[in-house]
Amino acid sequence: MTIHPTGDARQRLVIERARTVLPEDDRILAVYLAGSYGTGEADEFSDVDVHCVITDDSVPWFEEHWTEAMTAIAGPTVLTDRIPGLLGGLGITPDWLHVDLVLHPSAGFDRYQYDGIRVLFDRDGSHFPDGDQPRAGGRPGTPYWPEREVRLFFYFLGNLVTVLGREERIVGHQGIGAVRDQLIALMLAERGVRRTGGAKRLNAHLCAEQRTCLEGIPSAGCDPADIIAANRYLCREFIRRGKALAEVTGEPWPQAFVDATLAHLHRHFGVAF
Repeated sequence: MTIHPTGDARQRLVIERARTVLPEDDRILAVYLAGSYGTGEADEFSDVDVHCVITDDSVPWFEEHWTEAMTAIAGPTVLTDRIPGLLGGLGITPDWLHVDLVLHPSAGFDRYQYDGIRVLFDRDGSHFPDGDQPRAGGRPGTPYWPEREVRLFFYFLGNLVTVLGREERIVGHQGIGAVRDQLIALMLAERGVRRTGGAKRLNAHLCAEQRTCLEGIPSAGCDPADIIAANRYLCREFIRRGKALAEVTGEPWPQAFVDATLAHLHRHFGVAF
């Protein structure tokens, strides 16, 4: 398997160790890369996401000793921590390279779980019979309706009354990010992008107009007037874009919920959202 010249020497060393050292353990049936190294979008700042398929009877051992496999590929670490809900965890090296190691029991393995992978090793060829799995999403496609995110946007927005009514200014400031993230999800839906990985990479998924819109969110500290101004900006953008997307996709716009939320906000803050 050819290692593409992305990232820097530290990442490539981890990848080479994963390719050559991990297969020495007969309980490891396959090794592959997910994340930006799996999709071919890695750069010098990228984490290394190493995934392994393991024998089912080795699961208890790896639950206790997964850090040994981490050390085998990453070398010494200053931090290791379990990833909730997964077998394996993350490691941080002394020079702050982030490596994830996730192990999948063979019986429940789904080779299509991640959005683009690069195969480093497949012991008998049965786990990746077609080799690398190309990226399925992440590029512009057919617009779709993000129903859950639409509901969450107006739910979070309506809770601004409670938060500021209690003088919870710090929570109010945090809430701007929660509302903004639903707008980002709507923007991705506008472009037909289903983003399943790369939490620290967004620019490539948005167009210039969308990035300009997000960069234009009014700055806010913990002053209630600034928090309200930021949320009003986000609300106007979300409604404008959401109605247009609902029309394009043929989905119903939740007018009753929107009207109730806007009336609730106006009643308490005295300004139109």
